[in-house]
This record gives sequence, C-alpha cells and structure tokens, in this order.
Amino acid sequence: MSHVVSYALNKVLTRIARLHTMKPALSDEDLTGHTLTDAERAALTSGDIDALYRLGANPYLIRRVFRARFKI
Repeated sequence: MSHVVSYALNKVLTRIARLHTMKPALSDEDLTGHTLTDAERAALTSGDIDALYRLGANPYLIRRVFRARFKI
C-alpha cells in the first residue's frame, strides 16, 4: 500500500511548526491562502491525527503541531 503525500497539507503544518506553536486544532485563519481539500481542511480544523496521517501529512509535522494531543 502506497502512502499519498499532500504538499498543501504539509506546507500548512510546516508553517505552523516553524512558529513553534502547539495547537489542539487549526483555525480557519491558519488555513488562509492554502488550497486544501475538504477532507484536509476538516482534519486540520478538528485536529484529527489519524485522518491527517491517512491524508498524507508527514508524521513528524503532525507530532510537532499537535503534540498536546499525544499521550506520553
């Protein structure tokens, strides 16, 4: 099974990660200027880690942005 990579999704996550900010979910403002699918937008605004991974988000970026959602 191949894993699809979403450039737009990873670009959003990279921008947020560079701000060194952890978020439980992203806001519409965070997504402004990015062309995302409805599924990508829904996953980002809900902080759905499983959906983000399935949609092709880089696991490292998911962890950087949504770190507070992971149990240690």
